Amino acid sequence: MRQAQRVGGALLQGLAYGALVVTQWLVRFPRRAARGVAGLPGAVLRGARRAIAALGALPFAVVCTAALATGVMYCSNDLTDDQPAAPRGDGRYRPVMARGDGHMHFLVTRSLVFDQDVDFDNDLKLFGDPWAQPRTVTGRKNVMQQVGPSIVWAPVLAGAHGAAVVANAFGADIQTHGYTMFHQRILFATSVLFGWLAIALGIASARRLAGGRWAPAWAAVAALLGTSLTYYATYMPSYAHAMDAAACAAFLGYWLLTLGDTRVRRYVWLGVLLGIATMVRLQDVALGVVLALEIALAAIAQIRRGAPRVALGLVARGALCLAIALVLFSPQLYVWKQFYGSYVTTPQGPGQMRYGHAMVLELLFSSRNGWLSTHPIAYLGTIGLAVGAIGGPRLGPHVRLVSIALLLAIATQVYTNAITYEWWSGASFGQRRMCSVTLPILVGLALLLRAVHLAVRARIPSVAQQVIAVGVLGYLVAWNMSWVGKLRHGKPAGRNNVPSCCGDVPAPLSWVARPVYDAVGNPFALPASAWFAVRNGVELQRWDRVVGNYPLVPGVLGYEDGSYRRATASWNLAGPGGAPYLLGGYGPPQRAGGIELRWTTSERAEALLPILMPEPHRVTMPIAANVAPGETLDVTVSCNGREVARARLGDRWTNLTFDTTGDLGENRIVVESAVAPYHPRTSLPMIPPPPDGASAGVAIGVWRIGLPP
Repeated sequence: MRQAQRVGGALLQGLAYGALVVTQWLVRFPRRAARGVAGLPGAVLRGARRAIAALGALPFAVVCTAALATGVMYCSNDLTDDQPAAPRGDGRYRPVMARGDGHMHFLVTRSLVFDQDVDFDNDLKLFGDPWAQPRTVTGRKNVMQQVGPSIVWAPVLAGAHGAAVVANAFGADIQTHGYTMFHQRILFATSVLFGWLAIALGIASARRLAGGRWAPAWAAVAALLGTSLTYYATYMPSYAHAMDAAACAAFLGYWLLTLGDTRVRRYVWLGVLLGIATMVRLQDVALGVVLALEIALAAIAQIRRGAPRVALGLVARGALCLAIALVLFSPQLYVWKQFYGSYVTTPQGPGQMRYGHAMVLELLFSSRNGWLSTHPIAYLGTIGLAVGAIGGPRLGPHVRLVSIALLLAIATQVYTNAITYEWWSGASFGQRRMCSVTLPILVGLALLLRAVHLAVRARIPSVAQQVIAVGVLGYLVAWNMSWVGKLRHGKPAGRNNVPSCCGDVPAPLSWVARPVYDAVGNPFALPASAWFAVRNGVELQRWDRVVGNYPLVPGVLGYEDGSYRRATASWNLAGPGGAPYLLGGYGPPQRAGGIELRWTTSERAEALLPILMPEPHRVTMPIAANVAPGETLDVTVSCNGREVARARLGDRWTNLTFDTTGDLGENRIVVESAVAPYHPRTSLPMIPPPPDGASAGVAIGVWRIGLPP
């Protein structure tokens, strides 16, 4: 055990010290550094010339304009607090460019570069512990963020600090602890570069797969300016999602561009790239499914040809790729061991991952950061991959295989994110964790544009095609940019069940969207919204207002000590905000003596109770029957068609308690009782009658939600 710890520690320190080596190299070899810097413009110019030759001057200029826009967005933004001149390092959380998870990422990076360790307690003490992180079983503060992004960022921070030291020699007076605007502005500029890299690899992949020039160009602009990547490459660059997009694009792009090459070195490089991506985000290891599919199909073909040894060699190459990826991931295993006492763990606690309870429809289509409903560019890209899978041979020789493989890659990322406790990704702009499939979306969108072009080129002139493409994609990009623009300077992201249309978008966009939304709701929430509407007998727009909101959401770290079971919450269907969750049989909201209530107005009153955790919840329902004093009324409560409570109630408020069936999502709670004309109360303060003299069954107040002991 100690030997394994020493090996892991040595490996992690070796990677961390690489950051310092960069600075030492610049100091010891100035001539070589100068030659390298002097040659950089020439290398960039040569690359630009090749890109122009491949893509065309005008498409290249369009892509560069979009890239320049993200650069301007980054440079014009800062995330500092309301005291930008206050010195950092006094123990208070004073964000500069790093906020939220990004604050933690920066502290990890700083610890690697400045302290050469993975003990972050001193960093939290100096620069703020905004969430009062609990201590783990090993006594350390629980910093859950992966170490991989910080290993990638460490050389850049070392270089930034070297520049600060030089600047201070000329009187710049930059604080040398590293938590400064100078250090962070340089460091997080890499997020813009990572976004560009992901897009460039997507263009190369789309060009190789299906050809064309304008289709990859427009797809690139849409992916860069019309998805979550826009925000995380510019206004929230301290999060590692732009880096994740680039790392995954490197693996998927290299796989696609070298498809059919069976040399060992290809699998070595694929292992390296998959390992780097996995080091950035663990979920990315599942992207190896594209290589698994390729190897499986090739091995089956070899077996049918009577060459089982060749098939075995292909499988061995795949195993080599996986082994290399796991070796590169080993620094994270070492960190987990130091923090949690185990090489394999879930830092957020045992309740974070629910492998048998994937909330796929919510993740894809909810108005609460739903991936496809929030970013329709991703919807179109996914459709494009489906088009490629169906009609692949008409678009290119490998289009079908690649499209199916990339759809599988997307499916793995959807699954791994749909099984997380907070499937909406917390304070997120869209599904930030789905930045990992930026390249598949770009390729899919290019395929869709290319397929449409080939289908209509004989009937619609090219100029008209371009105008239509710009109009459709430009509208979706403008919608995305209007949301991104509101999040400058550290404003928190996240859409908590805000209808997709149209209160928070500019008027020109809403003029088009409003009639569509009034007719079918958010069209990019289909087919989920249609399924929900049919299942519950409601309008299509109801999905937008209901799905993704939960009354009981304990802190996920409560799973570690069981404290989550003591959490409670209220579910106020009695107030005006409860209307979207009522399916029928309830009257309007009323109030009596400070108590909010609704009468049931039919023998069967139905409502929805959204549940996040896959276990029975205990519901306490205040209820009073519409009967004369001394009389009682039989009441039955069922959950998802199963009876869970039966009682005989009088005219006094009574707490009726029952447990739900343990189903995730929207549980249908049905209260059944006879209805009759209103009986005035004599034994209780007046409970107002239903309006318009309607018959009533029972009055129901605000529910309390908890978990059984």
